[in-house]
Amino acid sequence: LFIGYLFGVRSERQLVREIEVNVAYRWILRLKLTDKVFDASTLSQNRRRRYQDETIAQAIFDRIVDQAILAGLVDGTVLYTDSTHLKANANKGKYDLAMVAKS
Repeated sequence: LFIGYLFGVRSERQLVREIEVNVAYRWILRLKLTDKVFDASTLSQNRRRRYQDETIAQAIFDRIVDQAILAGLVDGTVLYTDSTHLKANANKGKYDLAMVAKS
């Protein structure tokens, strides 16, 4: 489930498909290439029954930050964020012609 949260995979079925083909996900889960990936309903049931506690993601994040502090990667005192909202230029049918000087 944590892989799904980290990489933005919202559906359990899609997550299972990703795990089936992504060697890195299999490595994280300690699955061999020949191991069968669990069923999507297993993830759904775990989410519903075992992980109802809403603080689990925060606890994992806190643990990662603690490890980063102990390793000297961050000091944990100041946090800067940039929350600027930019509209993506993602329309494939719209483009701007520009003359570029040859160098």
